[in-house]
Amino acid sequence: MARFTSLSKNEMANVSEDFKSARRIEQYRVSSRALYLPEGFRWKYIPLADITGAEESFRVISAGHCVPIREKRPELDLAVGSETVHIQLEKPESMRELLRILQPSG
Repeated sequence: MARFTSLSKNEMANVSEDFKSARRIEQYRVSSRALYLPEGFRWKYIPLADITGAEESFRVISAGHCVPIREKRPELDLAVGSETVHIQLEKPESMRELLRILQPSG
């Protein structure tokens, strides 16, 4: 059974039920109430109401010994209270989809 820990000061009721209804975007899950981040066999979550800002950014990954490879990967920076949580993704489309869900409309 999955265990859930809140990354914000606010805890949610019925987290297991909410998680079951969450949609998968890469390794993350997002529902109408929370964003879930994997951590081993457990999950951390951030209630969507506690996310005060979301910005897209890119990180540069360097690899290779003989032939250096540099690759830009998408990342979301989420403002949760006074902290920033970095969500690393593989595809820019996934970043835009999460950003659309997390940013309030209007």
